[in-house]
Amino acid sequence: QAVKALQLEVQRLCKENRALKEKNKVLLAEKPKRKRRVEAPDELVAHEQTISLYARKYGMTVEMFPDNELLTKKLPDLPTPFDSHDRYKTAATQETAFLDELYKHFPERVHRAIQSVYFKDLVHKCISDARSNEIKKLRGVAGDIFDLPAKYFANPSFDRAGIVEIQKMLGVSGKTQAYKIFPPLLFPGLQEDTTLKTVFGNWILFAKILRASLHGVTSLHQEPCGGSKTNARKWNFQQVTPGSIAWAAVIAIFLLSPDSEFPGSGVGKSSTISYKDLFFQYKKMLITKWDTRRIKNIMVSINNHIFGTAKLSTLNPAGGEDFSDEINRAMLALDMSSDSEAD
Repeated sequence: QAVKALQLEVQRLCKENRALKEKNKVLLAEKPKRKRRVEAPDELVAHEQTISLYARKYGMTVEMFPDNELLTKKLPDLPTPFDSHDRYKTAATQETAFLDELYKHFPERVHRAIQSVYFKDLVHKCISDARSNEIKKLRGVAGDIFDLPAKYFANPSFDRAGIVEIQKMLGVSGKTQAYKIFPPLLFPGLQEDTTLKTVFGNWILFAKILRASLHGVTSLHQEPCGGSKTNARKWNFQQVTPGSIAWAAVIAIFLLSPDSEFPGSGVGKSSTISYKDLFFQYKKMLITKWDTRRIKNIMVSINNHIFGTAKLSTLNPAGGEDFSDEINRAMLALDMSSDSEAD
């Protein structure tokens, strides 16, 4: 009798054990899986500070909206030179010119890291963080830059769409919110020239924005402090580029726009302005017309205002869409004899 009772107890325990095992399997299956930590390449870890430094400079002086896919591509053997007029001939020449400029901008010692997804993510993060920081600083002095009340810019959500002076600068009205490729603020005296002969002629606006970003906001009212760790000193940046002028123009439009945050997508949430397309078109025009007399004069004037001495610069690139008629008119205008006139 005792043996039989023991056998029954063993059977019960075995059955209970099987039930516990099944329950344990279910619990293990439902347990959230821990993501495996993927280690960053040694090249990235070793040069992260260098990449971050050059990425911030890249976003302000070269490419405001770098192509995600191209940031992980290898440099071809014979790329289109980034400062060549041929770069905009085809999609292929634009791509290789982008890569040519990318690899020329970043030091050779970090080139192996460029083809890594970590490089791409780090560059995008640095560009975004740096841009947010610059916009925050510029909002504090935007009143001085545009000669308007500071309250229009101190609060990012301020109703700038309701300010007549701002709408005139952007070339829109309460009824017509179709933003132009070349708004009045790009022209001397903020007066739109329908012939586009003086586009980018309002160089002082770009110069103020770049001076504040490169030397600090206090430089708008005094000579830059030599000892401060400004972007200009950290980057050894001594002359403007097509990318930096295009960056300043886009930032100016954004600061005046009804948008409260700069869009990572490149398209304003409230305004629907495609900042990405504007940057591409401005930079394309500046690169292809960089050696015309008018653009040279504009560039020298900006350099004088920012750095105190006239410098002749080499070029820098872009990538985007087509606003053919208006762009072509502007380019033709920049080639006309009126280029020799002072702004």
